[in-house]
Amino acid sequence: MIDLHIHSTCSDGTFTPKQIVQKVIAKGLYGFSLTDHDTVDGIPEILAMDLPDDLKFIPGIEISCDALHREIHVLGYGINYKDQQLNHTLNMLRDKRFQRNLDMIELFQKDGYPITLEKLQNGDPHTVITRAHFARTLIAEGICSSMDQAFSKYLGEKCKYYVPKPFFDPKDCLRLILDAGGIPVLAHPFLYKFSNEDTKHLIHDLKEEGLAGIEVYHSSHHIGQITKLRQWQKEYDLLATGGSDFHGTNKPDIEIGTGRGPLFVPDHLIDDLMN
Repeated sequence: MIDLHIHSTCSDGTFTPKQIVQKVIAKGLYGFSLTDHDTVDGIPEILAMDLPDDLKFIPGIEISCDALHREIHVLGYGINYKDQQLNHTLNMLRDKRFQRNLDMIELFQKDGYPITLEKLQNGDPHTVITRAHFARTLIAEGICSSMDQAFSKYLGEKCKYYVPKPFFDPKDCLRLILDAGGIPVLAHPFLYKFSNEDTKHLIHDLKEEGLAGIEVYHSSHHIGQITKLRQWQKEYDLLATGGSDFHGTNKPDIEIGTGRGPLFVPDHLIDDLMN
């Protein structure tokens, strides 16, 4: 098996890149990718490790952008993580999103909730803060009992404390990945709750702008969705990828490699990406 969608402590996961590699090896995976949100900071740590000769690793990233009035995610595989324009843009996006986090903190504090930047960072001032960090803090403070409750009551798009991320055009996102030598792939297409028609149109439009693949296999996709995505993947001559979307204890029901249990991503998909 392979897993091409994994998050570490460099974004909103709870395991370090080194711990991720240990889990990958323990699972006996054929290959994997680290795809942290809007950062490549974890990639050098993995590349510096003495990986087994038969374990394939492909550097990756997951970048947020906006389409059809919703946030969507684009995975970038095989990127040059040292690319200057890539890192400049990621730094700019992180700065804008850092301000968004401060705005959300202010909303919580106005209503008396003990949410602070220090609590969100949890001892790591370099972490890329996401809504998962807010959810974890809400649970730690006894305000929520679960991640689901935190998102449904406080952090969802229609909730009082939600502040949208700064707009980032999908065309610019795709170009950023392509210019860094990467392969852009639409992450978990059915997770955005678009209609089938809108999802297909989105894939078509992104293909026109350079999209090279779609994430067919994902912990949230059921067999009917996988079948539909395979159909569209072939229709638009795109690569297929797949992964668990592992976040450690932030998504405790998802395991590396197997997702919620039945996930199986064929080995050859990483070979298709690397060739």
